[in-house]
Amino acid sequence: MSQSPQTPPQPRSRTPILQALSERQRACLDLAAQGLNSAAIGTRLGLSARTVDEHLSNACDRLGVRTRIQAVALGALAERRAVEPRGFVRRPAGRGRDGIGRA
Repeated sequence: MSQSPQTPPQPRSRTPILQALSERQRACLDLAAQGLNSAAIGTRLGLSARTVDEHLSNACDRLGVRTRIQAVALGALAERRAVEPRGFVRRPAGRGRDGIGRA
């Protein structure tokens, strides 16, 4: 019985707003979203804290925000919207939210 080769997991698709960031900027932003400070991010990525700050500052510029907190929030919102598309659902005429007809 032969085993089929496993395919590597595909990276999550990024929303257009996050695609404007470089891989390094996204990596720094993802770790900042986990609550890590610049020194801890630098340790994980093999960078200095100052380089991490520079990547996060450039990410903020590209995203049009002023702080890393705003960048993290914008990234989280963009990811959420990509995962939870919202659509308009039409209800039959004369029916309320509970599906019961109106008098």
